[in-house]
Amino acid sequence: MFRRIAFALFDWGQHAYWVLVTTFIFTPYFAAGFVGDAARGQALLGFGGAVAGVFAAFCSVFAGAGVDAWGRQRRWLLLLSIPFVAACCGLWIAAPGKGELILPVVALMIVANVTAEVTAAVANTLLPVFAKPGGVGKLSGLSAGAGYIGGLVALLLVLFAFALPAHPLLGLDKALHEPDRIVGPLAAVWFLAFGLPLLIVAPDGPGRAGSRGALTELWALVKTLPSRPTMLRFMVGRMLVGDGVTAIVTFGGVLAAGMFHWTTIQLGIYGILMAGCAGVGAAVGGFLDDALGPRRTVLISVAVLLVGAVGLASVGPDRLLFLIPVVPPPEGAGLFGGAGERTFLAFSTGIGLAYGPVQAAMRSWMARLAPPEETGRWFGLYALSGKATTFLAPLLIGVATAATLQQKAAIPVIALFLAAGALAFARVSDRPAA
Repeated sequence: MFRRIAFALFDWGQHAYWVLVTTFIFTPYFAAGFVGDAARGQALLGFGGAVAGVFAAFCSVFAGAGVDAWGRQRRWLLLLSIPFVAACCGLWIAAPGKGELILPVVALMIVANVTAEVTAAVANTLLPVFAKPGGVGKLSGLSAGAGYIGGLVALLLVLFAFALPAHPLLGLDKALHEPDRIVGPLAAVWFLAFGLPLLIVAPDGPGRAGSRGALTELWALVKTLPSRPTMLRFMVGRMLVGDGVTAIVTFGGVLAAGMFHWTTIQLGIYGILMAGCAGVGAAVGGFLDDALGPRRTVLISVAVLLVGAVGLASVGPDRLLFLIPVVPPPEGAGLFGGAGERTFLAFSTGIGLAYGPVQAAMRSWMARLAPPEETGRWFGLYALSGKATTFLAPLLIGVATAATLQQKAAIPVIALFLAAGALAFARVSDRPAA
């Protein structure tokens, strides 16, 4: 029981980074506030995400193979946590007007992203080890739900301690955007506080005796993919859907900040809505996963995400559903005073309810398909497939945004990845691969 709680607490602890830094607070501030030009900032985020995706992909594969060959998950988690915490704390330097620090801040974001992804890949190898028999879907869904709720609690803390008060906690200066910048160090502290139990219970024994070497065995596994069509199609689907989900969640807040000029308060409320919906969706999706199977759970969720993506593209300050004109909100209209903003939130609610279960169900699907003796390598490939095109989608978004100077150029790229991934998943079984 304690091991399952520790696994869920790890998701709780790490998800504050994804919510506060990469999605709702820091990246919108980076694009619209620190860089000062939302379109240029979004392009930089896209290019930085591309670099992070390449490094995360290969490092995750090596770590997964290393877990199979050498074991010692506790040691892996500890060593990866050190640069992650340091990079998150370093984001504090992103003060407005410090244009010379743009590239160093992008570098810190890359380090934090890579180490977070690799740490998650190592932690995922413990899912089939810690879950009860027949309960992989429930543990994956409930831990993912715990992660989103942990992110929600962290967002509430930022909102009520730093964003809403006239005099923020710790004496932070709103004129210097310190409430936006504090989320990096906060994510580091949150991770240390709630990730510690998994470091305690994670096994630290050696891997299989007589290993031929992690990379050798990994390459041997990769060469078998053409003869294992189920696993190949699953990896392709995971690659495309995972990238589309990451992009729609990451760039949704950036799009809102640029299109509606949302402040930290509005972005925080938006993040709370998304994180709360994702937590509910992931928890409910875990039970649906065990009842209907991960394949149906994933396909239903992707369909909802596609509708949500098109919906985000269809709204603006003066227009709904592409064609319906509306009056932009007057100055001082209050939070979400425009019809476009409220419609954006409505579509975002559907996205939040769907992206939690799709990620949890893909993880449990992988745990079902992978042979027990090869779990580490398959989860390494799982991480690789989730990152193999993570550099491509942000790169395409960055190129499209730079070429058109339109933030909504991100939406067609996201929809393409989601639709192509769903087609690949449609031909994958729920049963263990041969």
